[in-house]
Amino acid sequence: MRAKAKIANRFERRAFLLGVVLLVGLGTLGFVGLAQAQQIGPNPTVQMVDNPDVSCDSPMPSAEETGQFGETITVSADDPIDFVVVKTAPNATVTFDSSSGQITSSGNILAYVVFTCPTAPTDTTAPTDTTATTTG
Repeated sequence: MRAKAKIANRFERRAFLLGVVLLVGLGTLGFVGLAQAQQIGPNPTVQMVDNPDVSCDSPMPSAEETGQFGETITVSADDPIDFVVVKTAPNATVTFDSSSGQITSSGNILAYVVFTCPTAPTDTTAPTDTTATTTG
């Protein structure tokens, strides 16, 4: 009887430990790159998903993409993505995985606009000499 109790206790300890690890893992997903969307304005179909790793003063919008995109899209841009505005079914839950650029919605995605933080252009010209020489 005592051997059965030890087995049950070992099993229970492992199950408890696994449950704790899963809860901690799921609890930190929001901090690792999965962002929840926030509703913009009174329209429940327009939501903004923010990239927690990127922020800038003047984000630049891309052209609006419209159509029937399904429930999952992947967005990418040459510049870092600050946030994405998504139009979906009313009251849909939308998440953004910033590491892969994947946006997932519980409803059909109808349109989206990607806002990026423009990077400073690099100057490839050589510096000019402003001193004058006089011969004489």
